[in-house]
Amino acid sequence: MQIKRKLSLTLKTLCFIVAVISVSANKKGTAQTLAPDRLYQRMANNPAFKKFTGENFCWQAAYGMNRYVNNYELTKNTEWLDAGVKYYDFLIGKMMTDPDGYKGWIGKYTYDSRYFQDALVGDAILMAGILDFCVLVLEDNNLKAKYGDKANSYVKTARKDFIEKWDYRECWIDDDPYGSYIGFNKYLKEDNLTEWITDPKVSRSGVSHPFNKQMDVAEVCLQLHRITGELFYWDRAEKIYFTTKSHFQYFDNHYCWNYYEPLYPGDIDMEKRDTRHGVWVHPWRSGYQAGEVSQIVNAYHHGIVFDSVDMQRIINTNLDVMWNKDSVHPKFINSNGLGADGDTTGLANFKRTYGHSNAVKNGGELWTGLLDFDQTIRDLYELRFNGDTASPAYLSYKKSVLVNPPGFNRKYVNGKVTVPIVGFTECRDLYLATVLPHKIPKDGASVIICKSWDAGDISIDLYATSGIKLTNLYKGEIGRGKNLIVTWDGKDPAKKAAFNGEYKIRWTTEGGYREFPIEIGNSL
Repeated sequence: MQIKRKLSLTLKTLCFIVAVISVSANKKGTAQTLAPDRLYQRMANNPAFKKFTGENFCWQAAYGMNRYVNNYELTKNTEWLDAGVKYYDFLIGKMMTDPDGYKGWIGKYTYDSRYFQDALVGDAILMAGILDFCVLVLEDNNLKAKYGDKANSYVKTARKDFIEKWDYRECWIDDDPYGSYIGFNKYLKEDNLTEWITDPKVSRSGVSHPFNKQMDVAEVCLQLHRITGELFYWDRAEKIYFTTKSHFQYFDNHYCWNYYEPLYPGDIDMEKRDTRHGVWVHPWRSGYQAGEVSQIVNAYHHGIVFDSVDMQRIINTNLDVMWNKDSVHPKFINSNGLGADGDTTGLANFKRTYGHSNAVKNGGELWTGLLDFDQTIRDLYELRFNGDTASPAYLSYKKSVLVNPPGFNRKYVNGKVTVPIVGFTECRDLYLATVLPHKIPKDGASVIICKSWDAGDISIDLYATSGIKLTNLYKGEIGRGKNLIVTWDGKDPAKKAAFNGEYKIRWTTEGGYREFPIEIGNSL
């Protein structure tokens, strides 16, 4: 497949579009533009930088950094790119050297204030913003003549101090064709940034990152593949996206997926028989899943992992499960079907700490990442403009979205696209069902784990890929919202004979069944 040599406005930029074009508009809707250098000065002197370091600095710094590229695309004025380079250099200048020789945005560790660390997701979101510039420049010969050296220097930094760094730290877990990143278990003290402190007991040490952070890395890998053509980055992105898709729950022609799921054995505390992170759709920050949808859409447009059937099922989730079907006063619930709940237990403290979240638990939102595909999504989105089709925000929406009718054409690929297959089966109660690792180690064991909305009987069986049942591994009860964990070494429990080859684990309940592919024995 061939990546189109064009950087289009991404749907996620619509969140910032008013600020991108103007600081305000007069009564006639005429944009009052913010000069490029003024934007740089405002962003580089963000008052939040006096308070936040590390990952939190990265979140603050990433907000709106797409304005430079977007404003250039709207105006073709290279002063926006000049200002962007100043901001990117400002960010790169904030990186410090870790004890392992790699650079990162070191600062207070988000989940334990005793320690400092650079963060995978912090690297990802800032590198992604910088690489947007690099893609634009390196795919345009005119821009390359002026900015090519600078763009190539940023690419070099992303390759070494992001992808290479986290591989060196053994934070990439490869379970081909799946893969995911886990939290680093080494930390720094504020007064000594030259010596690692290993502390696996710190919160989220060695725990897989949630899907949104995994896909933040995947997006950077897609950018690096687009720039370098190296298959390594494509393969890495594909494994991350395929992991995400393989964990989708499917029933009634729609998908649901959790904010986090266990992705390797280290995510499970076998003594407590529990996961080391909650397994749920985030109960009050619906923006996480909305952002994940935009990431999935970006993958779709690049021709990786997802197809039009997937996109339609995600549309069905947003419109058939989440939306109240009111075209005038639309409201949404979470994708798992839980309705708005005024009980804010734990939410009030969260809002005091972070200053933002949904007003209620279990509240969803319109997934604007789907604007390319569906007219109803567009109709609901356009309610936000209150009929003002002359506003800067609407004009940008018109240029970036309405220029094409709704449909499933991909933006960045030509020709036929082949994506890996997930053998979805329908099950409405099992919202977790996986095998970790899916390649059962020789002389070892994999963890078979599931979780159900409803209590009841469950059977866990080994099936041949042809669909023939081979043996039962567990038969009994599963509690509501409780983990059911079985370890298995790949041998027939009755005959003690080892299996060899490709198989499927099937979980069967009254609500249907789910399957996950496994590999056993010499095929490894």
